[in-house]
Amino acid sequence: MLIMLDPSDIITALAGLTVVAQVIALITLVALIVSLATKKHDGFIVRYIHAHGLVLLFIVALTATCASLYLSEIAGFTPCKDCWLQRIFMYPQVILLGIALWKRDRNIALYIFALSVIGIFLSGDHYGDQIVQAFFPEQLDEPCDATGVSCAKAEFFRFGYISIPLMAGTAFLLNIIGSLTMLTRKPKHS
Repeated sequence: MLIMLDPSDIITALAGLTVVAQVIALITLVALIVSLATKKHDGFIVRYIHAHGLVLLFIVALTATCASLYLSEIAGFTPCKDCWLQRIFMYPQVILLGIALWKRDRNIALYIFALSVIGIFLSGDHYGDQIVQAFFPEQLDEPCDATGVSCAKAEFFRFGYISIPLMAGTAFLLNIIGSLTMLTRKPKHS
């Protein structure tokens, strides 16, 4: 027997995952700041991310990529120009991190950081357009490219604030914090 899941339920689950990711990002950011401020790099969270950073970054990038493909290819939301720009900076992370995992190359953190910084700025700008449109709906909601889709139109706001670019921005934020943690913690030599 095949169970069909309602796309609305999956979108709500993705939004819930986004909230969990935001909490993880906040806790990790605080741990990283405390670690840097005290010059002690032996906190559990920082140690854990340093030890498992490649896997964690890969999971974030893979989840974000699969979620964006689900939203466009299964749920039927046509990506706007801004969505495509964000995808340009997330999709390669899956391939790069996959190769880095295979090669055990932790130096990838710098490249993931760079891609994620650009991606989070794009996500933030896109989310800002959606917030302006939500507060000022009388403004024109014109398409931003030939697809006919407006970048300012939010397909949904789950929990009152989560939209597609905020989901992407949260993934970029996690990979920024994770890659920064990998870059700032010096490994102990045995």
